[in-house]
Amino acid sequence: MKREMALLNIHGGNRWRRVLVNRTYVITLTGVVIFTIFALSVDRFLTTENLLNMLREVALLGILSAGMTFLLIVGEIDISIGSTYGFLTVLIGVLVARHGWNPWLGMFAVVAVGALIGAATGVVVSEIGIPSFVVTLAELVAYRSGALLVSGEQPSVADGVGSFYSASGGYIGGTVPSLIVWMVLVVMLGAIVLTRTKFGYHVYATGGDAEAARNWGIPVARVKVLCFVLMSALCGLGGALVFGWLQVAAPATGTGLEFGVIAAVVLGGTALQGGRGSVYGSLIGAIIIGILSSGLVLLGLSQQWRDVATGGLILFVATLDWFVQNIGKRHAPAL
Repeated sequence: MKREMALLNIHGGNRWRRVLVNRTYVITLTGVVIFTIFALSVDRFLTTENLLNMLREVALLGILSAGMTFLLIVGEIDISIGSTYGFLTVLIGVLVARHGWNPWLGMFAVVAVGALIGAATGVVVSEIGIPSFVVTLAELVAYRSGALLVSGEQPSVADGVGSFYSASGGYIGGTVPSLIVWMVLVVMLGAIVLTRTKFGYHVYATGGDAEAARNWGIPVARVKVLCFVLMSALCGLGGALVFGWLQVAAPATGTGLEFGVIAAVVLGGTALQGGRGSVYGSLIGAIIIGILSSGLVLLGLSQQWRDVATGGLILFVATLDWFVQNIGKRHAPAL
C-alpha cells in the first residue's frame, strides 16, 4: 500500500515539485518572469530594434559562457578571460588595421593563439598542480598589460570593407544581426559536444569526482587542458567577431568581462564545485543579464545598476535552487 501511495504521489499532486527541482525549468521561468516585468513596465522594451540590439549585446556573453560552462563543470575556473579576450581583440586589430592582414586570416590566427594560451594554462593547472584561480589571476594582469604593449596604448581602426565585416557585424536577411547567428552556432555545438559525445561524458565525470574518473581510465588532465583550450579559443573567436562588428580594437577592451560571463554561467545553474551544468542554462543566464542591462538602461538607470541587479538575482536564484532541491529530497517517496 505504501508503494502504491508513493507512486500515486509521484504522478499526481507532487508533479509541480518535479518541475521545480529541475534547474532548467527554474532558470527558464526566472528569465520569462524578468522579461515579462520589463515588457509591461518599459514602453520601448518590446521594439524590434531594442530586442535585436539586446541579443547582439548578449552574443559575446553567450559565446564565452559556452566555454566557461565546460570549465566550471570540469571543476576549474578562468578569471582571466576578460584580459585574454582584450589581448586577442587588440591582436587582430593590430594585424588587420596596421599590418594589412586579411581579417579572415586574422580571425584564425587569434583563435589559434587563444588555443595556445588555453593549452599553456591547462598544462600548468593539470600537470604542475597550481590552482586555476591562481594561474588565471596572474594571467588576468599579464594579458591586460600585453594588450597595452601590443597596441602601443592606441586603438586600431579597420576600414570595415569586405566579407568578414558583413559576416561578423552585418545582418542575415537584412534583419538578424550576424553575431546572433554565430552565438547560436557556438551554443548548439557546445551543447551537442557536452551532452552527446564521449568527451562531454568525461567532462561531467571529471568534475563530479576526478579520482573516480581517473580510476575508470578517463584522461583527467587531458580533459581539463582541452576545456582551457576551448575557453581561450572562444575568447579569440569572440574578439574577432566583435572587432568585425565595431571595427575598432581598444586596449581596454574586455575589462571586467569575466564577471559577466561567470555570473551568466552560475546564474544558469552550473555548479562552482563542478559536475553539474548545461550550455543551455548558461545561455539563459546570459540572456537574463542582457534583459536586465537593456531594461535598466531604458528606465534611465546606469550600467552599474545592472551589476547590482545581477548580483541580487544570483543570490535569489541560488537560494531558490537550494530551497526547491531540499523540498524535492524531503518529499521524495521511499519505494
